[in-house]
Amino acid sequence: MSNFNGIGYRVPSELTESTFRGSVLSIVALIAMGSVLVMETKAYFSSSLGTNLALHKNNDDTRVQLNFNITMTDLPCDYAAVDVFSTIGHQKDIVKNIKKFPIDADGVLQQYEQQPWHNNDVELWDPAVWESLEELHEDGEDAIRLNAESFQYALDHFPMVFVYFFSNECPTCIDLNPTFEALGEIVTDTAMSLVDDLQEYEYSEEEYEMKVNEMAPVLITKLNCSEFPNVCNEQKVKVYPSLFLYHHGMSKDVYQGHRTVMEMVYWLAEIESKLRPHEPRMNSVVEFANERVVRSEEEEIWNDEVSDRRAPTNATQHPGCQISGSLLVDEAPGKFIIHSNSYGHSIAAHMTNVSHIVNHFSFGDLEDQRHVTDSWFNSPVPQLQKSLHPLDGHAYTLEELHQAFHHHLQVVTTEIEQKHSNIARVYRMRATSHLSYSRHFTVPEAKFTYDLSPIAISYMTLSRSWYEYLTSIIAIIGGTFAILGLMDTGLSSFGKKRSSYYLP
Repeated sequence: MSNFNGIGYRVPSELTESTFRGSVLSIVALIAMGSVLVMETKAYFSSSLGTNLALHKNNDDTRVQLNFNITMTDLPCDYAAVDVFSTIGHQKDIVKNIKKFPIDADGVLQQYEQQPWHNNDVELWDPAVWESLEELHEDGEDAIRLNAESFQYALDHFPMVFVYFFSNECPTCIDLNPTFEALGEIVTDTAMSLVDDLQEYEYSEEEYEMKVNEMAPVLITKLNCSEFPNVCNEQKVKVYPSLFLYHHGMSKDVYQGHRTVMEMVYWLAEIESKLRPHEPRMNSVVEFANERVVRSEEEEIWNDEVSDRRAPTNATQHPGCQISGSLLVDEAPGKFIIHSNSYGHSIAAHMTNVSHIVNHFSFGDLEDQRHVTDSWFNSPVPQLQKSLHPLDGHAYTLEELHQAFHHHLQVVTTEIEQKHSNIARVYRMRATSHLSYSRHFTVPEAKFTYDLSPIAISYMTLSRSWYEYLTSIIAIIGGTFAILGLMDTGLSSFGKKRSSYYLP
């Protein structure tokens, strides 16, 4: 026990002597210890950001959630389609978990959701019309063929003009041609019957034709967009075939129902009842069509069933569409594409405008994004909010034909380890966009190409434990006394040697 007697040994006060040098060193010691203690205490109660790079491992799922909200300013919801391609697989014409809201010509978002079309929703031609187009043309063309001049003349001089816009390169148009010619024949025969009943006087052939067109409740016409593209461009014909009804040369309605003779006749009669309720002429056409069209019992039952699903007569033109939703995509390089596509139509490439506004585009769980960005932890991670969705709020407007914006996204998995909580996984992106030009026959598309990096970045909060803080305090106190003690000893030795030079 005698070895421990030296611990805590104190020099008697009568043997100590106060000096100026000792007082200065004591004050310096107190200032030094106080300053270091304050800095250590501040460091103990604060935290720092630590980073780590490692190979990304995801044992739960090999897919990642893709979130998007994009406004297509000049692409109707009827034609807007979403495709996803990756090196593993692809999903085409996706409708599940996707919402489409039409936008009117003033840019106002409509409150109703656009319902997706299916392949069996619309009859593309009338199976009851068994004659070929050549056989229907044996007694002349009843659907009047228009050019640029006659198109404008028809709009100026006839109250209702039903125009069928088609193209030579449209396969569906070839199937629809006999049906539309049969419609023109029924309307013409009805008008001829009305003229014959008048028996005003003996008409010449030209006068008779003019009188028939005058008595027809609606002028059935067609225009070839391959021959007169300027007219179709002015009328904003985006797909073939397109069926537009003009009334009084100004406003127009778009027919989107079943492409059968009877359905188009019913639709025209409904439109006429609203435009001129006191002078209905289409009723005669409906009666004449019912007599001419031969239908089986099954077709009669089918006609009764689809009568409630006929094309709406008060449909309005919605040039834009807001597309939003969430998809699970493969955790591999891929493409997210919004383009123009429609069952039963051929897309006019030169009239397809894929200008868009990115309201939101991100990867990962939205709740994790909100939790990370809204919590106190968002400040240490540099530019976290901006890097999660760098495209948000940007508009990409096209000024010329055959153009499209393509976006390239480098996606990096980011894991944020918060104190006393689970790891939050978000996906940071670096985006670049460029204007791409396409060939005249290629339909432009808004493309988002993404590449998920195999390297994951981990952020964690680094803080000191209590025992490290206590060890630092003890080391500071002991170290300060030890260093100042050495300084005092050195100064004393230096003073003694200096005074010895002056002794006799």
